[in-house]
Amino acid sequence: MATDTLGGQETAVGRARAGFFSGRRGRLLRENLTAYLFLAPAAILIFTFGIFPIFYASYVSLYRWRIRQNGYLGLKNYIDAMGDVAYVFFGLIIVALLAVGITTIVRTLREAKELEIPISFPLLNLVPGAIVTSGLALILLRFITFFTQEQAIAAGEARILGSVPLGIVALAVGWAASRQISQWQRRATGRSPFAIIPNFLQPGITAVLTIGGALFLAYFALTTLFNSPGLTVALIKIRVVVTGLIALVVAYFIWNWAMRQFDTKKLVGGVLAAAIFIGAGIYLISIWPIATAGADPNFYLSFAVTVFYSVGAVPIQLAIALVLAYLLFQDLKGRGLFRVIFFVPYIAPTVAGAAVFQVLFSLRETSLANKFMQFITLNPDAQLRWLKEPGSVIATLGQAFGFESAANWEFGPSLALFVVIIFSIWRFVGYDTVIFLAGLGGIPRSLYEAAEIDGANRWHLFRHVTLPLLSPTTFFLSVISVLGTFKAFNTIWVMRDSAALGTVDTASIYFFETFQRGARFGYAASMAMVLFAVMLTLTIIQNRIAERRVFYG
Repeated sequence: MATDTLGGQETAVGRARAGFFSGRRGRLLRENLTAYLFLAPAAILIFTFGIFPIFYASYVSLYRWRIRQNGYLGLKNYIDAMGDVAYVFFGLIIVALLAVGITTIVRTLREAKELEIPISFPLLNLVPGAIVTSGLALILLRFITFFTQEQAIAAGEARILGSVPLGIVALAVGWAASRQISQWQRRATGRSPFAIIPNFLQPGITAVLTIGGALFLAYFALTTLFNSPGLTVALIKIRVVVTGLIALVVAYFIWNWAMRQFDTKKLVGGVLAAAIFIGAGIYLISIWPIATAGADPNFYLSFAVTVFYSVGAVPIQLAIALVLAYLLFQDLKGRGLFRVIFFVPYIAPTVAGAAVFQVLFSLRETSLANKFMQFITLNPDAQLRWLKEPGSVIATLGQAFGFESAANWEFGPSLALFVVIIFSIWRFVGYDTVIFLAGLGGIPRSLYEAAEIDGANRWHLFRHVTLPLLSPTTFFLSVISVLGTFKAFNTIWVMRDSAALGTVDTASIYFFETFQRGARFGYAASMAMVLFAVMLTLTIIQNRIAERRVFYG
């Protein structure tokens, strides 16, 4: 088994070992394989429990799915839930996908131009990109349809079953084609064999995925729209809503332009123009009740409740946590004990906390909440229904304080949802406080000392030192808090009461009710995909804001 004999001849084992993992390329291959092996467990878990359920839910949403897969419905579940607004929803997705694909191509071509690489090579990588994308689609379809292959074959839809072997072959062919194009690229540009040249396969895959997905979705959406019996009315609704959205987008760009102007006339003119477009957009979108006619009213109600819940809980929760963290960060006696006390609600069982709050906000006249209302309203007969009250919190509390005209103020969250928001703040403010404390601990003490030497007081230190350097922590907590409220379930489920008439049922609660009790799996999956798109959009917007506002040092 020796690699060299006494006569200096190399054995076959030695040649194989020296040829495969020897040299610079062999070392890089060995290091890459080692890295991928370490990443494989995490990648498998993320794909199995994070990425795959999204694709599987999108597949389920296209069928009449009651326990088992039934007839193919296409986009009907989405239209039943959203009404004709669903076409606008899909249109926005199509525009976003096209924007990502075109931006990727433009950025790649610009990079090739800067590196003095012929434009033909990035464009050639669209071919292996399409092959690799086809392979990924075949493998993903096989995983998705693994449990429904019998129904698909019985329905004559065997073509959607996919194939793992064909997918692997397509991946290998695409990778080999990309390698060959890279070799042509190296020879055409006269680069050294040791020079690092860009591989345009990843941009090619991204462009094919996004643009191909946009065209595929556009075909399905247009086919469904033009086969709809209410085509004329749907087109009118879509045209008005889209025009309103375009007006708001134009107003946004005009406002940004105006804010950058130093000339007073341009500033005032830009602000007025933006106001006009905002007014026009709001006026056109005001036909929303008409546009959503025929949709599921509970679907939109659950989204409205979710927005009320998020807007009511997240800002107050973060503000209280920031103040508590700042106080506990000072040199106070017993601050370790206070940290534990504030963190207890987060680690306490949700059911136990809900039981306490249900006692505090019970219907009894002697409950703590009603006693408090009797004290501040100076009315010994004040008695609210709290968790059983479906009426608006503004109207209910206004009447409790003696404003009879408040009975007409039926807008905003219900009183029951208001109590749930208080419970949510109580539960999670301790967690946010601990995270803020960790962020405060990362701020160098020298910055405070330098500011104090320059004459800064406590407010100046907090405003100009603490807040900017704490912005990464604030951004992190705002992202997870907003996403947490949009997919909240346990906190609301243990507090909800049927007497509240669904005014505390957020999107997750309503989807679960549709899925579990209604056994409408396809319909629930379509609504869940809409919620996923909304959450993804919010995350992207928060990340864009963070690029300009978050200070990482």
